[in-house]
Amino acid sequence: YSAAKKYDMKVLYGVEANIVDDGVPIAYNEAHRLLSEDTYVVFDVETTGLSAVYNTIIELAAVKVKDGEIIDRFTSFANPHHPLSITTIELTGITDDMLKDAPDVEEVLRQFYDWMGDSILVAHNASFDIGFLNVGFTKLGLGKVTNPVIDTLELARFLYPELKNHRLNTLCKKFDIELTQHHRAIYDAEATGYLLMRLLKDAQERGILYHDELNERSKEEVSYQRSRPFHVTLLAQNDIGLKNLFKLVSLSHVKYFYRVPRIPRSVLQQHREGILVGSGCDKGEVFDNMIQKAPEEVEEIAKFYDFLEVHPPEVYKPLIEMDYVKDENMIKEIIRKIVMLGEKLN
Repeated sequence: YSAAKKYDMKVLYGVEANIVDDGVPIAYNEAHRLLSEDTYVVFDVETTGLSAVYNTIIELAAVKVKDGEIIDRFTSFANPHHPLSITTIELTGITDDMLKDAPDVEEVLRQFYDWMGDSILVAHNASFDIGFLNVGFTKLGLGKVTNPVIDTLELARFLYPELKNHRLNTLCKKFDIELTQHHRAIYDAEATGYLLMRLLKDAQERGILYHDELNERSKEEVSYQRSRPFHVTLLAQNDIGLKNLFKLVSLSHVKYFYRVPRIPRSVLQQHREGILVGSGCDKGEVFDNMIQKAPEEVEEIAKFYDFLEVHPPEVYKPLIEMDYVKDENMIKEIIRKIVMLGEKLN
């Protein structure tokens, strides 16, 4: 304060905050369909990386479940037409030799599209797998997934909040479900299929009978705890903003603390007067979704913010080591896209 006063500068007080959505969906494309009588396609994808935009599917597998039994299977490799990274090979056990005679991903996706029909789609951490389907189907002119979807990860978090984690292998161990080779699509899909049967049984015991009741019931719980935090920058413009900033910091530490201080998005909106909201760093939702989602989806996300943030490429370099982005050129491309998006949204 003293230095700013001395040099006639205005200091903006602020904080980097952890924001969470008020509830992470268990179900997508909600439909009034009776859970006990429906047909499910439980699927899993193995990919060359974490980005549905920049990476590609190398294995797609699924099981079809009806009346508590697996009635059909789908499995196929897909040729990426480039060598796999060491990280991908070590994680999945899939090698270049296994993919060299595989069909193109476009052919695999067309076959899967026809095979899945109008069944309810199920995946563990469904937003990841559905993201790859949405990008792939859209490129083929098939449009995004319209089938009802269930995320077994979020359903398990809702049903068993006492567990330390809800990874697939943890849940399989808890319920004595065989998981032969984790991170191979067909084995993960089969294990998730058996897990789904158990989860639906426990959900029905709680009175959840229809697909469109899954989100409704889960919102009754402390759903902000299930949401993954993302970073934003909050800057106070004036005295009202500073007061609201103090309120938000207090609420995040006292009322909404869960592992880290959290601010639900709705609470931020209630106390947003006098505050500028920035999109944060690589742990912010704009940068993350620039990698994961289609441009029109990122544009809608960016409209929430007063300003978009970019950092020098060196700041993002750890993402290369994590195999989240391919190289520095990809980082620079993402930065350019964020700048262009900011200019478009003024």
